[in-house]
Amino acid sequence: MDVRFVAQPFENEKNLADFMAHVSDGAFSEVQIAVAWAKRSGLGRAREYLEAFRSAGGRLSMIVGVSEGGATREGLELALELATEVHVFHDPRRTFHPKVYVATGDDRQSLFVGSSNLTAGGLGWNYEASIWLDWQDAVPNETVVEVQTWFDRLRAEAGACLPLTSDLIDRMVASPDILINSELRAKRVTRKSDDAPEDTDSREIGAAAGLFGAVTAPLRKLPALSSKSAVTSRTKVVDVRTLSTAGAPMTGGDAIPFGGQTVVRRWYRELGYTQAQQKRTPTTQVKGSMTLTKAGSEVDHLTYFYDSFFAGLPWSPVPNTSDQVEVEVAFHVWIDGHDLGVHELRISHAPHRASSQGNVPTWLHWNTLGAYLQSTNYVGFYATLERLQNDEFRLMIDHSPAGVYIN
Repeated sequence: MDVRFVAQPFENEKNLADFMAHVSDGAFSEVQIAVAWAKRSGLGRAREYLEAFRSAGGRLSMIVGVSEGGATREGLELALELATEVHVFHDPRRTFHPKVYVATGDDRQSLFVGSSNLTAGGLGWNYEASIWLDWQDAVPNETVVEVQTWFDRLRAEAGACLPLTSDLIDRMVASPDILINSELRAKRVTRKSDDAPEDTDSREIGAAAGLFGAVTAPLRKLPALSSKSAVTSRTKVVDVRTLSTAGAPMTGGDAIPFGGQTVVRRWYRELGYTQAQQKRTPTTQVKGSMTLTKAGSEVDHLTYFYDSFFAGLPWSPVPNTSDQVEVEVAFHVWIDGHDLGVHELRISHAPHRASSQGNVPTWLHWNTLGAYLQSTNYVGFYATLERLQNDEFRLMIDHSPAGVYIN
């Protein structure tokens, strides 16, 4: 028996991605996986290994959890695509939290148990600790048999362990008491030199306060996301350059769908010249952003947007800055009654702005909407930001706020 300790993510150490490559080498006929979370960010990086295993006739079965909001729709859909069979295990009273990977063949068995979920963080980015065991024997090892029996016991719980289908995914997403997140709602601001994952399981926290510095030990890079697993938004993004913006603001158009998901956060402010991307004078500079102020709410705007409204998103430090972090958020946008689709807008937060930039540390950058706003005068309109119960985000610009403040 070969036993090794997996000290991820240090350089020259093994990680879960190595185990995935190991089980795809043709010596194994069955792989079973039980994890608390499965995400596109992880499965998409293990995809080529799993496809090679399946193409060689291997059987892949998975049991995935949906506790604590860790599961994503994209991860569940990709598991359904890649695996021979997938079950969802959910005990409403207790959290499903294992990370177990076992592979068996005619004369080999391999077991990987530790803290690694099937996410980008678990696959290679996060600090994880696991034990990896290998046996070369035609007789199944006693420990492997016990693990396989455990899998069978989980699947035998017919009430809590359900076969995964597209219909079940839709029903779980619509369920008020099961939180299925999406990996399309927010992502890190990516740069060519940055290999950080895009998912929230490995988000950076504590960067804005400047209390902690970077690790100096050499760390392994994360495998790239498979091009086959690239996912685009389900909502068509409207090219704002094709929309007519000449003359007076648009009227009519599509009504804002206020029904559906519960709004858990709502903030709004009236747009002045700067926020509406309009020039007071010919020499006025348009900054391309909207400051997220207290406005008429009761929040502490110095911390509210970072700690509450956009909390839990994959904030990442801005290179060569001392305290600035940023994130790209997918907003479904309505302007003056017209549905403009989904646009990724950057949110930046820098505590030092509180003293140097008008006491407002958090800004929304207009990105793709900047030119559109400059083309039509929306001064005096209200910009409303909403966060929904399923962690989707909406941006509305209209003659009045979309509703009262919800803090």
